[in-house]
This record gives sequence, C-alpha cells and structure tokens, in this order.
Amino acid sequence: EAYAWVEPDEKLRMSDHFSSLLFGGSISDTILELVTLIAPLVAMFFFGDALNVKNSMPFSELAFYFIVCSVVRRVYNAYLEAVYFSFPSKRTQPPKEHLLKQEKDLCGRDIEQLNLLHFHDKMTMLSQFALNFALYFYLPGYYPADEEQPLSFQERFGKLVLNHYVMSFGMYWAHRSLHDIQFL
Repeated sequence: EAYAWVEPDEKLRMSDHFSSLLFGGSISDTILELVTLIAPLVAMFFFGDALNVKNSMPFSELAFYFIVCSVVRRVYNAYLEAVYFSFPSKRTQPPKEHLLKQEKDLCGRDIEQLNLLHFHDKMTMLSQFALNFALYFYLPGYYPADEEQPLSFQERFGKLVLNHYVMSFGMYWAHRSLHDIQFL
C-alpha cells in the first residue's frame, strides 16, 4: 500500500528513511520510471549512433543524464523525508496527525484525491518522457553538445547566475499565479 495512516511511533534515525529509495512508496510508479529509463538504453542498443542529433549531446549521454537525474531526485526526496521526521521541531507547518486517523494524508487529501494524484503522477512521468525526447529530436541543441571552445570562467559563471535568476523569477511568478488565479 502506498499510503501510511500513522506517523512512526519510535524515533527513527536519518538512515532509516533511505530504505524506500528503490520503490519510493509505489511499485507501479517505480516500474513505470524504470521502463522510461531503460527504453532509451534499449533504443541505443538497437539503433546506436543513428539516434544522435547534430548540435546536441549524444543520445547515450542523454539517456545516462536522465538516469542520474532520477537517482538524484530519489536521494533528495528520501533526504527530505528523513529531515521531516527527524526534526519535528523545525517544521514550518505543524503535522496534522489527526488527519491520518481519518484516512487522509498530512496535507488533508482523502484516498480518492490521493488516487487521482497517483494517476496524475503517472501521466506526468509519461508526458515528461515524451517531451524530453521530442525536445531532443525536434529542437537540436536543446541538450547542447560539448563546445569545441570552452567558455571562460566568467562567461560560465554569468550564464549560471542568469539561468538561476530567470528560473527563480519564472518559478516565483508561476507559483504565485497558480495560487491567485482560480482557473489555474
């Protein structure tokens, strides 16, 4: 079962929370993620360099990039869970344990909403998979190849700061819009 209706009674160590790295609470989501990570490797095995797009990183690098992203995401989520349960006094929002007893999660979502969220997770994973590879094949350079002339430190640092600023600005306004505009 993907949902727990009680918080752990005993004090868990930080390392105890990393046991869910492989399945992350949902075996079906994990299997779907594995399929989306293995599919490019299988395609690479059968088609090799024919999948490479000019001005983009090789297809093999892209496949391994997505595997590394998945590993980082799983470790980070396990870390956040460990921090949440290991430091209850540092939480910015109080836990709503009474909701767990009513078969709701800590955010107050009931089982029907959680199942819908679970379905949305699967659809998001599939649409992200399709989008990432559509960008690779139809927008050459989106995943850039190594440059023959590496940029100077100042140029790379400037790009990093600009990218961070643009992403932070965009995410702030998108988040605010999602809260303020009812249609979204």
